[in-house]
Amino acid sequence: MEAHSPARQFDSARFREVLGSYPTGVAIVTAMDEDGLPTGMVIGSFTSVSLDPPLIAYLPMKTSRTFARLRTSSTFCVNILAADQEPICQHFASAAEDKFAGLAWHPSPEGNPVLDGAVAWIDCDYASVTEAGDHYLVLGGVLDMRLERDTAPLLFFQRGYGRFSPGPLVAAAERETIEAVRLAEIGRDDMEAVAAELNAECSIVAAVGGDVVYVAVENRSPHWRLRSRLGFRVPCAPPLGTLFVGTPGAPTDTEWLKRLGRPDQETVDRSLAQLERVRSRGWSISLLGTDDADSLEEVVALYSNPHRTPAQERRLLAAAKERANLHEPEDLREDAAYDVLHLSVPVNSLSGEVPLVLRLGALPRGADLRQIRQWVQRLEQAAVSLERKIGARPDRLRA
Repeated sequence: MEAHSPARQFDSARFREVLGSYPTGVAIVTAMDEDGLPTGMVIGSFTSVSLDPPLIAYLPMKTSRTFARLRTSSTFCVNILAADQEPICQHFASAAEDKFAGLAWHPSPEGNPVLDGAVAWIDCDYASVTEAGDHYLVLGGVLDMRLERDTAPLLFFQRGYGRFSPGPLVAAAERETIEAVRLAEIGRDDMEAVAAELNAECSIVAAVGGDVVYVAVENRSPHWRLRSRLGFRVPCAPPLGTLFVGTPGAPTDTEWLKRLGRPDQETVDRSLAQLERVRSRGWSISLLGTDDADSLEEVVALYSNPHRTPAQERRLLAAAKERANLHEPEDLREDAAYDVLHLSVPVNSLSGEVPLVLRLGALPRGADLRQIRQWVQRLEQAAVSLERKIGARPDRLRA
């Protein structure tokens, strides 16, 4: 085996600049020192190592006095910081003598400090401590762990702190959002008239960055006094967003299906059938399930948060999948009563695209099919009016 060649000389500033282009999570390692006092240090080099046995690792400086104090304990706790805990991170990175003064924390099962508000904590013992250049490589054997808070983590990138934003939000074009809001304002009178006439919630939604976004809302319903949906968004993924599929700002048929992940053939067939029913009817319907509507609203609100986590996105997709049979039902019977979540009709452009959708919600429960058709007809009248205002063909009529 050849001897390891001597390390090249690198400019330290350049080294930090290049490696700083890779974002890392931020954590604080804590313990109770030999005097029974809490101690802790910020680390940006935390990583998982092994599942069997469960091992994690971090790399403190050899010269760190805080790490020397941490080593006087047989265990330590890794606190994964939340995006809104940057001030705590800055405090621990400062020269303050007592890092825990005025700081809220509680003990882990091993007695180590868990910082209130952290995303998660991991209790460990020392599996090994190995020299690695000017650092130590610390391997921790995981003893216990817990998720404390469903929120985005704090990230360190190019010497600054930030937070995670999901891809669809990053990709959403600002110009498309502004254009959707502008078009919605043109249709505000029509939207408000429908809401007042039907004592319901009428909204205008648009497809932006792969999501369906509420860009205007008017609620006149005496039945449902929900929080404003303005700015709320849901993923354009089966069974959602059917009226937009294949139009700008929304996924194609294939891309729409891909957002299901790895579905079974039955799910794919059901989704395609729902899409075909919407295109055949020319409008969309979603029914309420037995679950509490407020809980569904909460999941949508979490997804709409610009700092949502991937787990929150998965929760909404899972909720939509569980309710899939309530979207675009195949058989609407004349002799049945339905609890409608919302009805939607497209607003078409001259080119046949769908820049906006008019949506009706917060409706009285137990509606028969005749009533549903009347609601759809009123929405379609408003859609025709809006199409004329934004330049669609003026002679367009619906059956």
